Amino acid sequence: VKTMLHTKPDSEEFNKIYSRIGKYEEISDRMEIEIANFLNKVIDGRLSYEGKLRISAMLNIVSEIESIGDSCNNLARTMVRQHEAKVVFNKMIVENIETMFKYVSESLENMLLILRDIENASDKDIMNSYNKEREINNYRNALRSENVENINQRTYPYEEGIYYMDLICESEKLGDYVVNVIDGVKSQNEEVVSK
Repeated sequence: VKTMLHTKPDSEEFNKIYSRIGKYEEISDRMEIEIANFLNKVIDGRLSYEGKLRISAMLNIVSEIESIGDSCNNLARTMVRQHEAKVVFNKMIVENIETMFKYVSESLENMLLILRDIENASDKDIMNSYNKEREINNYRNALRSENVENINQRTYPYEEGIYYMDLICESEKLGDYVVNVIDGVKSQNEEVVSK
């Protein structure tokens, strides 16, 4: 999605990236179903209460990861609609979107770090995720207020502001899904510790 922002619309490369995002979103949908079906079979077996809680946490994590894929696809679709409407972002907007994408990428990287060793997720890494989510939320709020001002002052057209905020708000939503994954990891690990 970050690459797509800087790819010439209607180019072969732009269409290739868009198709690839859609393909991976479909794969994440299928993976969610396959994993959920497997975990549901496991939960039907003889499991302790703790085991069932852990499976439940895993189901939540899988669902939130799939939502991250949906969010990426929504971002790509918004860019396609923006280009179809012939809306070109000014330099300031592009820089703000890049900054938001950077924050979200950092959030995703931290989530992956935690998922690589889910059983031993450190409090520090978990706290980093919550801090990054606050940073994303604060940045979205600041950009939303600034956007209203910029439209009122005619810094850029209303339509440009709409697509801009769609990308910013969808990015923030993606950050929410990341934190939901972290919440699932945290609750799973708390269950293990409390037993």
